[in-house]
Amino acid sequence: MSLNSLSNRRETGRIATVRWAAIALMVAFALPMGPVHAMSEKKEIELGQEEHQKIIAQYGVYNNKELNEYVNKVGQRIAEQSSRPELEYTFTILNDEMINAFALPGGFVYVTRGILTHMNSESELAAVLGHEIAHVTEKHGIRAKNRQTFMEGVNQAAQVLSGVPGLYQMGQIVNQTALMGYKREFELDADRIGAEYMAKAGYSPDAMLKTIEVLKNADRIEIAQARLENRPPRVYHGFLSSHPDNDKRYREAIEQASALRVDYDEFIQQDEFLDRLNGMSYGDVQRAGILRKNRYYHPKLGVKMSFPAAWRVEALAVGIQAASQTSDAMLSLTTTPKKRGVSIDDFVSGMGLKIREGRTITIGGMPAYIGIADRAQTPFGIRPMRFAVVADDRRRMAYLLAGAGQYDLTKIASDRAFISTIFSFERMDKQDYEEARRPQIQIVRAEPGTTMESLAAESPITNYALDKLRVINDLYPKGQPAPGQLIKVID
Repeated sequence: MSLNSLSNRRETGRIATVRWAAIALMVAFALPMGPVHAMSEKKEIELGQEEHQKIIAQYGVYNNKELNEYVNKVGQRIAEQSSRPELEYTFTILNDEMINAFALPGGFVYVTRGILTHMNSESELAAVLGHEIAHVTEKHGIRAKNRQTFMEGVNQAAQVLSGVPGLYQMGQIVNQTALMGYKREFELDADRIGAEYMAKAGYSPDAMLKTIEVLKNADRIEIAQARLENRPPRVYHGFLSSHPDNDKRYREAIEQASALRVDYDEFIQQDEFLDRLNGMSYGDVQRAGILRKNRYYHPKLGVKMSFPAAWRVEALAVGIQAASQTSDAMLSLTTTPKKRGVSIDDFVSGMGLKIREGRTITIGGMPAYIGIADRAQTPFGIRPMRFAVVADDRRRMAYLLAGAGQYDLTKIASDRAFISTIFSFERMDKQDYEEARRPQIQIVRAEPGTTMESLAAESPITNYALDKLRVINDLYPKGQPAPGQLIKVID
């Protein structure tokens, strides 16, 4: 047999094996979800309890006893009408700004501050909780886990049988695609079943449609902002992908649940629901310091500074980092210990930087040093870096401010913005401490002439205040409040 014939035979066998592996993956994709009830209820609850502790440790519980009790009351009312009322359901408000709600096996249901911010009635809250309770009753988490485990086994077998490097990676992509598909399937299933649960509890399933639209609008503005800012969008459930516009079958399935609705004479009216959100924290409470508009306060350290308009500020492990709207320039603020008696020049010399245009100055009444460090390590790699060191001898620490641009070579494109921000750094005064409050939701009644534009101008929201205020009040994209209407503002 010639070498060519042997090679051809091997290649033919190789192709056949690859085809078999591909068919195996396709068959696995088409198989039913597997033994849904393979996990006992006891094991399911144990799994949920174990993961519950991790969730609480990661996000923390929002410390508002009355609001937590209220969410639990609404959730328990719906859970009683579910197909698994015997479960002991736990409803928790997570202290996080993300717009999300989810459930763990065994009856653990979570809503975040962020998603509550976007609710405007008890019925809308009931829609979110009913949806998550349906995930529990239908064991969607367990079913998805079973499918994923099965698919991984098929992928590994396909790789071994084919001997083709990369086939397992291809299988992982198929796996992720399948999971995304099941996610849509499960989400719509939870909507339909959740609508039935809430209807039996006396809530109108129409609130499910309204709630989904509000959350889709939140996704829309986040995706648009992320595109402007050159960053991945922070969307969780992906309401736009799982609930496309003009999906008649989905709408009909929700509306059919209305036939199951029972009377509920103890409904809390919309105004009373909004009152329960009054004073709720808004935004990122994990960030060190407080951001209002473009002014950053750190009451514990007693300092403040201003960032350029449209920049966004995020927490670092030890400090903060501000990024330009298009993410091509960044400036960080961190602190480091400084021994008493060490001069600012000696301190900077010990930093090991190759410095040009450096000089000793005063910033905010404190001794400081400003300059440019050539070939410094920055978030964009080795770049020229505008930096400043401000010495706080009373606290025996130094503040380090460092800015760099993504495309800088020797010059610094955003140097003017960096210098302006650096020179805005100063100590807080008495009025600053009064201003340095964490933003909260306030419920107010719109007066004649009140516009969303005027409310956005007064809001401490840093970026896109008008769009965000409209979304949380269900007035997106161009709505205005009616005189006398209760609305949410951020103060």
